[in-house]
This record gives sequence, structure tokens and C-alpha cells, in this order.
Amino acid sequence: MSDAPEWPGLPEGAAGLLTRIVRLNMLVTTVLDRLVEPYGLSVADYLVLATIRRSPDRRASPVTVAGVLGRTTGGLSLAVDRLAAAGWVRRLPDPADRRRIALELTAEGRDIAESVNASLHEWEAGLPLPAKSRGEYVRHLDELIALVEDA
Repeated sequence: MSDAPEWPGLPEGAAGLLTRIVRLNMLVTTVLDRLVEPYGLSVADYLVLATIRRSPDRRASPVTVAGVLGRTTGGLSLAVDRLAAAGWVRRLPDPADRRRIALELTAEGRDIAESVNASLHEWEAGLPLPAKSRGEYVRHLDELIALVEDA
């Protein structure tokens, strides 16, 4: 791997921060696609499973999941339909308000979410990045995320 990445169509030195972030997003998306594909999932569907898995009591409202993922509840509903049809998510009456529903993973859905999560951690741990640098990258990425969220 070369020290200076190639940026097709751009003069040398013209790639800025946003270009690099977009490129990183493309590369990470390719890795994520590869990791979820054996389970018959899309990355978006895995993120729904993962969000429910990390929720308190392993249940989440559709509004909460949509908010965490930056999606509309309508778009989320289609994903939940697919995941429920596959037997990985179930809709239950919300114990706090019977007019609402809660989303819960089935045992199979939880197993899949945990397997994909383990694969993600394994991939990340395999990056040839010294532990000291890893902490610095995380800090800088958190700063960038906060800047973009506030923009």
C-alpha cells in the first residue's frame, strides 16, 4: 500500500477531509457488506438488529430505533417487516403503553446480531494499528463526529 492514496480525477494534493471521509465510508461499507452477507442481511437491517440488541431490556420502540439510525419510522417499518418475516424480530405490545409496540429480537435474531458483532470486532482487532494510535484515532473521530453533528 502506497503512502499517498490515489484520488482519480483530482490533482495531487486536492483531496480534502471530506473526500477522505467519503472514501473511508466507501471502504468500510464494503467490509460491512462482506460481513453481513453470509447472514442474508443488509447493513441497514443489521443496524436495526444491533440497535435493538443494545437497547435496555433488549426491547426498543420503533421511534427510538429510527432516531438512533437517523431513519424515518416509515422506512424502519419496511426493515422490521423483513426482519419479522425472517423470524429475527417480533413486535410486542409495549408494556408501558399498550397502544404502542416494542421491538424485540428472537433468539435467532439475537444470535445473528451477536455473530455479526463478533465478526466486526474481529475485523477491527485485525487492523494493523498500534494500541496507542487506536486511542488517538478514536478521539479524533469522536471530535469529527461532534463537529458534523453540530454543523
